[in-house]
Amino acid sequence: MFSLSLWGQDNPKKIQSNQLRIDSLIQRLDYDQALQLAYDNLKIARLAESKLLLAKTQTEIADLFFRKDNFDSTQIYAERAIDLAKEHSWPEVITQAYLALGNVHYARFEDNKAIAIYQQIDSIAESTGIQQPHVVNAFYNLGKVLLRSYSVQDTTYIGKAEDYFKKGIDMALAIPDTDEEHYGYIMLGNIYGQRGEFRKALPYFEKSLTYFESQDEVKNTALIYWSLGIIQTDLKNYDQAEAYYRKRLDLLTKTGRPLEIAEANRVYAGFLVRIGKHQEAIPYLQKAYDYFQRSDAGYSGVLQGIVNALAASYRETGDYRKATDFYQRALVIKDSLEARKQKDLALELEAKYQNQKKEQQIALLNIQSELLELRQKRQRSVLLIGIIITSVAGVVLFILYRNRQGTNRRLKELDAAKSNFFTNISHELRTPLTLIHGPVEEELENPELSKRSKSNLEIAKRNTERLATLVNQMLDLSQLEAGFYKLQVTPGPLSSFLKLQLESFAYSAAKKSQRLNMETDLSEKQYWYDPDVLQKILVNLLGNAIKYSPEQADIYFNARVEADTLLFTVRNTGVALNKMQLGAIFDRFHRSHEQETGSGIGLALTKELVSLHKGEIVASSRKNSVSFQVRMPVNRLNYTAAEQGTTTKRAEPSTHPQDPEIDHKEWIEIEEVHHSEGINTQFEEQEIILVVDDSEDVRTFLSGILESEYRVITAPNGKIGFQKAIQEVPDLIITDLMMPEDDGLQLTENCKKDDATSHIPVIMLTAKAGDENRLEGLETGADIYITKPFSSKILKQTIENLLTTRKKLQNRFRQEVILTPKEISISSYDERFLESLQQVLDEHLVASDFNAEAFAEALHMSRMQLHRKLKALTGQTTSEFIRNQRLKLAVSLLENSDLNISEIGYQVGFNDHSYFTKCFRESYGSSPSEFCQRKSS
Repeated sequence: MFSLSLWGQDNPKKIQSNQLRIDSLIQRLDYDQALQLAYDNLKIARLAESKLLLAKTQTEIADLFFRKDNFDSTQIYAERAIDLAKEHSWPEVITQAYLALGNVHYARFEDNKAIAIYQQIDSIAESTGIQQPHVVNAFYNLGKVLLRSYSVQDTTYIGKAEDYFKKGIDMALAIPDTDEEHYGYIMLGNIYGQRGEFRKALPYFEKSLTYFESQDEVKNTALIYWSLGIIQTDLKNYDQAEAYYRKRLDLLTKTGRPLEIAEANRVYAGFLVRIGKHQEAIPYLQKAYDYFQRSDAGYSGVLQGIVNALAASYRETGDYRKATDFYQRALVIKDSLEARKQKDLALELEAKYQNQKKEQQIALLNIQSELLELRQKRQRSVLLIGIIITSVAGVVLFILYRNRQGTNRRLKELDAAKSNFFTNISHELRTPLTLIHGPVEEELENPELSKRSKSNLEIAKRNTERLATLVNQMLDLSQLEAGFYKLQVTPGPLSSFLKLQLESFAYSAAKKSQRLNMETDLSEKQYWYDPDVLQKILVNLLGNAIKYSPEQADIYFNARVEADTLLFTVRNTGVALNKMQLGAIFDRFHRSHEQETGSGIGLALTKELVSLHKGEIVASSRKNSVSFQVRMPVNRLNYTAAEQGTTTKRAEPSTHPQDPEIDHKEWIEIEEVHHSEGINTQFEEQEIILVVDDSEDVRTFLSGILESEYRVITAPNGKIGFQKAIQEVPDLIITDLMMPEDDGLQLTENCKKDDATSHIPVIMLTAKAGDENRLEGLETGADIYITKPFSSKILKQTIENLLTTRKKLQNRFRQEVILTPKEISISSYDERFLESLQQVLDEHLVASDFNAEAFAEALHMSRMQLHRKLKALTGQTTSEFIRNQRLKLAVSLLENSDLNISEIGYQVGFNDHSYFTKCFRESYGSSPSEFCQRKSS
């Protein structure tokens, strides 16, 4: 954290006041409240237009996010602070932000990255003379990461770590900073403890323990208890060791911090396992397991150790069923960790293959050398020389044969990998295209943009769209080559389909003052064709005709069916091609019109698609015109059963050309502060959007375009996304389709099946194009499916439409006296929840002690989950919902029973008659008695 001296005397008083409170809250481990105050400071810094204050506050926020184990947010805020500080040469801020960044790598066990950053802090401090607590902290962390890097064979790291600890203590004494000084004593004690020099270690621990206990400082006191427990265990003083471990566990349990509690349980259980108390260890191991198996902070290695210890403990206590279960879980975790090593293994095998080839070449050279030596000596008979030559030739031929086999095998692998490469690279290009086109599109909305800048940005936008089209074409070609592009013909009205395709090009033709003429001789009967394939063929042919024809030219489209074969022609005027150009027109990357730009892929793709549809395409040219004639069968008998789809499983293709749509970037995960009912916070009125995507750039970009209107939280995969959805119950989820550890389909399914999250609209935002993928996402429960690249304006409008629909449902529910979900357009999951809700109300509503807590418990939900769920469905808090339901029931009784007003109030759950009257007046504008009089009159 920053000291007040580092904040300076010229800062707004409010910031210094908040900083004192932040320091106090950090001492009490209340990081959520501290983070709220830090965000207040951030707003003040922006209003003051002070970049220095802004950089310092961002660094403070990064430090607090790190303390909350939110590493993604830590990294983003730290990098922002670093960029600002480097721009203005503020070494204190640079080193402080570097510390937060290094701590993230340290926590993720990325030791090399952590060491590099800590050493940068050391270098900056040495060159500028900075002496601050955060520099001391960097020295200690550098020592710690070196300490855990040592091995039995190489113990030099222990000495290097000791040097950094002593360097930190010297700076702490010079500042002075008593806290950091005594923390350094703990580090030195650990050094001597690892060396087995216990008598040397104990004085350091005792000295620092006396200090930190007098300060009621929890974290370091617990750390010392742990170190003393280790020493006493090594000395075989098990009773004393256990006492220290128990003290540590009790102390950290009081903090309420889940990670520290889980870690303390794990360490204490490990001690019990070590001394053979397996039965006693199991409950503590189970508590640690319950936390780490659902944690998203990257503790796979720790979890594996806990699971192994549980398996061993159950085995030792004779519970072989549970032991087997945990051994199986350990294998799953081990497989996950081993997966990370596969890439290195593949590289190692490739290196061995190359070495083997070199050895073969060396062997061949050695044989040739021996042959030359034999010839020079001429001491053996011609027969012997002949035998040797034959043998050598045989060896050479055998080696060449083996090499040729290896080469052929390698070529086959490369050929198979080629299609995968184009598929993967096309998929990967969609996300960066989104992040290029989005900011350009957003800048074009700026009314203050200069004419030149707008022209340049429009050029960038057009070329990005062209690149997106090329990506789509590359993907289609790679799928066709690999045999993944499957024909799916279905029956449909061919005449209507062709007319719709032609109409979609009318605007493009009109822009160039061209005339688009269509002549068809088709009945309205059903023909068998693949709408997606036929659409792409027409898009390429008609698009080229409009593109390469001059202004005011005529473009003709003729279509008819003869003998169950579709025959159509696309002819443009004003241009012509010679015989050589026509011969190469379907070649890839060939451009007949050299004066025009283009990839040369479109017509090659068109020919492949026509062939896939069992047809043929021919190009011809006459004076002043170019024609393309296409023939393809449209009878069911021409296609196999596998090539015939069903109309229920096929999504209708778009009736418009596939123009690419793209999108943008800026900020990050906003304040993730948990709300509880009855507490007014600055975020209470903001709708929450959860963004789930494995690309950090996409998460940052979407947060940037949405954070001005919504509170945005993020997650890197579907597993963590579902955990955050359960915890926060957002108003809307935007998720990628392809992600590690539960993809978007699994996330959507999990959310729709859980009562706490079943109502949340889901937008599936993905680079995986295709009707099959879109249909699968929609069938899983996604409300909208948008393909990358996409338009930020369309996305934002889609979000607004979905949330507006939810608000209409809220108004509808408010008007219901009794919930009738089947009469309202909602999902089956929400219907199930509302039926459970109504059942609970029927049983408990009139009980006077029925409150929000009892309501949540009856529905097996937390208060926060029920609060967010009811807010989303009805726009009311849990208490408001209960009160309104009681009042609606009271109105029903007033209208249909002979009970007096007091009796009705008690019957619907109001113990206080005056409170019942007050609530009734607030809701209906009159007292119960006045209401009855109006009804009777």
